[in-house]
Amino acid sequence: MWIVLGGALTLRAMFLAAYPHAFFFPDSRPYVAAAADGIPYTVRPYGYSLLLKPFIHPFAELASVALTQHLAAVALIVAGYAFLARRGVRPWLAALAVVPLALDARQVTLEHYILAETTFVVLTVAGLMALAWRERIGAVGAALGGVLLASAAVTRTVGLPVLALAVLYLLVRRCGWARLGAFLLPVGLILGGYLVWYHQTWQVYAFGQYQGRFLYARVMPIADCDRLQLTPQQRTLCMPDAPAFWTHRPDMYIWSSISPARSHYPLEADDPFLGEFAKTVISQEPGAYLRMIGTEIGWHLAPGAPLDGSARCLADLWLPPGKPGVSCSAGYYLPAAPPLWIPPTTVPAPNPLGEKLQRYGDYATTPGPFYAVGVVLALVAALWRPRRAGWRTAADALLLVGAGFGTLVLSVATSMFDYRYAVPAVTLIPLGAALAVTRIAAVARSRRPEPATPAPPLALPSVPALQPAPALQPAPALPSAPALPSAPASLSRQPTAASKIAISPESSH
Repeated sequence: MWIVLGGALTLRAMFLAAYPHAFFFPDSRPYVAAAADGIPYTVRPYGYSLLLKPFIHPFAELASVALTQHLAAVALIVAGYAFLARRGVRPWLAALAVVPLALDARQVTLEHYILAETTFVVLTVAGLMALAWRERIGAVGAALGGVLLASAAVTRTVGLPVLALAVLYLLVRRCGWARLGAFLLPVGLILGGYLVWYHQTWQVYAFGQYQGRFLYARVMPIADCDRLQLTPQQRTLCMPDAPAFWTHRPDMYIWSSISPARSHYPLEADDPFLGEFAKTVISQEPGAYLRMIGTEIGWHLAPGAPLDGSARCLADLWLPPGKPGVSCSAGYYLPAAPPLWIPPTTVPAPNPLGEKLQRYGDYATTPGPFYAVGVVLALVAALWRPRRAGWRTAADALLLVGAGFGTLVLSVATSMFDYRYAVPAVTLIPLGAALAVTRIAAVARSRRPEPATPAPPLALPSVPALQPAPALQPAPALPSAPALPSAPASLSRQPTAASKIAISPESSH
């Protein structure tokens, strides 16, 4: 683990040395503008702008934001390793699971951008780990998880389905109504408070007013208006002569001035109409929609996506630039007088350390097949002998992998294919895969028969050794009887009665 942590710190120190300013993307300025204005942004939620607020002032140097985001990622590396170690994952496997978060070039590059991705990942992963930290979910852990996950949801709306997944997890874990309430209370307060605040500003209860526009752009590559049954007003949204590269860059249907949505329906109030058009297309062409979504999800799971032109240029923005400011490379968010202004253009300059980091980024990205392996491992861990001990580990693996893969699928289904939106999977799927491997190994060990041990030899009771009999001693001589006095001669000549019986013949029979 110390090697992984050392590599993570070294890589981020090189970033700070090579790129003295934070990176800029067109989405960055609205986040900063919302922080300066103090009002909710209609395109994306306000959560990230709230975190930017302390850094915003005239001529603000936003490199401090990039530094903060790098430090937050390092803290998440340590927390992720500690979480896996607490859950019984072997140290080498726990260290391997945090390698993508520590060393993935896209992950570290996005930490240097003024974008919400790093904040969303930190809040989501921390919230899920808070729920799965203890054997029995406590009220404090449930409440903390609710605060973190709700904060993630008001940072990026893709976090709302993660909240639903967390509720399902708590029900499966049978945490009890009190702990479920402890989780839902802060969720309700944060989300409800945000909706009320947004309504006070824009007179609509919503987290934003671009969801319909994003979904419109998502379905336009498959919208065959000649075959669709549309109302006359809906047909004004068709664009049969759209540039070919918009197929892989559907976001152009939102931002380009030649898009019908941009030119005819530019207001936030038009968002429901655009969303209704998108739903009509999906309902009439479900097969085409599912094929498009399945194909682009497959790109995330493949070693590389078949991107070219503008789509490849967008993908290259999420890798370390050899020379910031050149085409298809990240540029700097340079200080501007009012924070609402677009920052000055970055002037490319030689950057030897940046060139080294660019070469690193050519190889050091998490391969797509690794995500597929993580999903399979989580499913095997959950479905293989679920009644065996340790199924709680499988539930935690499904929670983490489901959140990571789910955000990836939802971004493709509702927006577009973009490596930027796959960043949560870089952290969540490896953590879940480590838990899945641990559970599979535990089940395999429980099924393995114990080696037969030979029975000990039967112990017979010991027979005492025979002792030699003692030698016979001659019996002591009896004392001789005293001699009787001799009878008179006259008596000895006359036989007695006894002597007569002794010599009688009958006595022999």
